[in-house]
Order: sequence, then C-alpha cells, then structure tokens
Amino acid sequence: MIASFVKADHYYGGNISYEYINGYTYKVTVVTYADNSKANSDRDSVEIIWGDGGEEFIQRVNNLGNGETVFPGIKKNIYEGIHTYSETGNYKLIFTDNYRPDNMLNIEAGKSGTTLLYFDAIIPIDDTLTFCKNNAPRFLTEPFMFGRSGQDFHLNLTHFDIDGDSLVFKLVQPKARNAFPVPGYYFPEGTSINSKTGLFTWENPPNGNYVFAYEIEEYREGKLIGVSVSDFPVFMSSDFKNKGFFSSVQGISNNYYHFNGAETIDLIVDYENQDPGVDSVFLEVFTGLNHSPHFSLSNRKSSNKTQAFDTLSINYLGNDNAQGNHIVTFRAVNIYGSDTLFDYHSVSLSTESDTSWGCIIPPNIDDIVEIPPIVDLFTVTPNLFSESVWINVGDNFENMRVEIYDLRGRLAYKEERLESGTFKMYLHNLRPSLYFFAIIRDNEVVTVLRSVKI
Repeated sequence: MIASFVKADHYYGGNISYEYINGYTYKVTVVTYADNSKANSDRDSVEIIWGDGGEEFIQRVNNLGNGETVFPGIKKNIYEGIHTYSETGNYKLIFTDNYRPDNMLNIEAGKSGTTLLYFDAIIPIDDTLTFCKNNAPRFLTEPFMFGRSGQDFHLNLTHFDIDGDSLVFKLVQPKARNAFPVPGYYFPEGTSINSKTGLFTWENPPNGNYVFAYEIEEYREGKLIGVSVSDFPVFMSSDFKNKGFFSSVQGISNNYYHFNGAETIDLIVDYENQDPGVDSVFLEVFTGLNHSPHFSLSNRKSSNKTQAFDTLSINYLGNDNAQGNHIVTFRAVNIYGSDTLFDYHSVSLSTESDTSWGCIIPPNIDDIVEIPPIVDLFTVTPNLFSESVWINVGDNFENMRVEIYDLRGRLAYKEERLESGTFKMYLHNLRPSLYFFAIIRDNEVVTVLRSVKI
C-alpha cells in the first residue's frame, strides 16, 4: 500500500487561490494536504494572513467540514474565507504552519521535519469600476505524489484561468518562515516544468522523498497581474508499482495547436501498461475548456486490461478572446488491486485573441504592500542579506537606536528614529562583509546582533 512508504510530520503541501466578489471584497481558498494519521494534522480551521495587516482563522468546508482522504494516508482540506480590503494595493496572501514532511532529501539534513510550510499569492486590489478585476487560476486535479524510482515521473494539476489570462509556470524554491527559501534546498537533476502547460517532469528520479514548488504567473496584455504558488512533495521508491506509457498525441504537433477560426479537431492518444500485475488502465480528461462557452467537447474512450484509448473531439465555436493557452491533461489511471497510480500528459491550445479589454489593465504587481514578518525579540533576519534586514527590538522602542559596525569597529550605519518595534533597514550600500548590530537604549548597549552582507 502507498501509505506504508509515507513518513510525514504534518503537511504535504497546498496552495491559495482567490475569487472576486464585488468592490474590494474577495473569497480566498486555502487547500492543504495533511498527514491523515496524526491528530494534530486534522484542523477544522487555519490562519490566513490577508496582507493588509489583518489575520483571521478560516473554516474547513469540504466534506461537511471534515476534510476528505484523497490518497491513502493523505487528507485534503479546503478552507474558505471572505475579506474586504479598505484601500487599493497589491497584497500578499500568506499561509504558513508547522511542519513539512520529515526526511525530505532536498532540504538540509535533519531540518525538513521542523521547517514550516509556506505558500502565498499576490492579489491586486483596485477600483473595479475602472480597472479589470482578477481571479486566481483554478486547480482541476490533485497532486499525486508517488512514483517508482528510475521511471520518469509526470504531474499536472491542470490550471484554468476564468479571466483568460496567459499563464506561465516556473519551478521555484519552496519557502519557509518569512518567505525565506527552505534551508539547504536544491533542485534534483532532471526536474523541469513546461512553461505553457504546467506539466512537471522528473527524468530518472532516484529513491527518496523530495519537495517542490512552482509559481503561476498571470499576464494580461503583457502585464503581470497575479502570482500564486503550489507546493507539493514527491515520494520515490523502487517498491512502487510500474506506470505505463503514453503515445504521442495525434491531431496536433509537439503537443500544441492554434485555432485560427472555428473548427473541430480530434486529439487521439493511447496509454499502455504491460506490467503483468496490472488489473486495468483507463484514461480521464481534465481541462478548463469544459467551463468555456466557446468550446464543445465530446470524448470517446475505451480500455482493456493493458491499454486505454481516447479520442477527444474539441469543437471551437469561435469568439474566444482569451490571451492564454488552454491546457488539456490526459490522466492515466493504473489499477493494481487496491492500489491506484496516476500518470499525466498535457497539451496546450490557443485561439486568435482580441486584446482590447473593456477596462484598464492594472499596473504590474511589483509594488507589494509590505507587512512586518515574524521576527523574534532582539533578532536580525535574515542571517545573510543582500538589500535589507528586519529587526525586532520590542515594544519599548522609543528610546532606542541601532548602530551597525564593520569588522574593524567602524560605524557603518545607524537608525535613530524608530517608528515601530519591528522595522526594516535598507542596507544595499554596505559592502559585503560581516556586520554587528548594536541595540542601544539610553546610551546603554542592550545586545549586539550579527548578520552578513553578501
């Protein structure tokens, strides 16, 4: 059984999405995947950081609020909350909690089980009477996390953007506390993600447990208007069963097709698994085209013990003005008794786009409303910095100042008018070196901290 190979402390991963309601009000959805065997993993509410200084516990809503087991040992939890922002701005939605799975090999040894799970999304809030509103991409499939070592691994959550934005996918370092990269992280050899379809591929993976994250960027008329992150682990073992193999998709070239006008195409694919232990295989289709009034789909499927066949007829009716590619994912289901293994193959489709929107495209979301991170008392973070650091000197900060000294004891910078207990210092002009941060109250040194400019 798959569950016998899984060792987890708490969280397997998750993601955030948001949906426009009206004005400055949005519904936010947090999805987590948690270890189903541990009582402290089963949470009926979790805390969301809204990005405007507010935090709130939001309730679990799926399966009558109980969550649901989606794979052996793994519970999917869906939490929803509604928030109204008071003013315009680009806000960072944040979810963070204890802890990631134990024994993840591409995190510094001994630290994965005590490293926070962190993922976020940027939500642009503007006057929707003038500016275009934005909805985050939807996730149409689950992150199947299990693969056989030495056999190429594929996964796609199959994203759909209701606004028709152009989506770009990028592998990124998973984040931990205060959005810093998880300690000692590295990308295993042979991992990649298709920038158009979001298909994650790992060629010839070794044994072991690994964690990954990818970023979804939304573009409208060439402007970046939304960013969100999906975080998931992959468990590789030689004890897992064999998956099969997809044929090339007939009806298109290089897994891509462009509609110049209304027409119908047939996508033909088959999947084969000759492992003598397999009971059956069959194919499923996931795509946002089912939600579009500009497309009509029909699916002719068949299967036997070792092969599955699918002909997906896509009738494009015209007048689709979406800028981005439409993703179609074929998911193969391999049945081994009580065990079910999934495999994925994705293609992308595009149409002639009318980019004249009836609203103003918001500016790029580079300027994010910044809120202080979580910093322990009398601590400077990060330990290695390039542009800036955060410092927490406590609530009694009125009579304090911070003086920064280099290795020769020379004063390099000072901050005398502190406006809050946790504050940011911009230090991009300092030379790369070790620096000492003297926290001083009424001319007496309270403590000395250290950090390195790189």
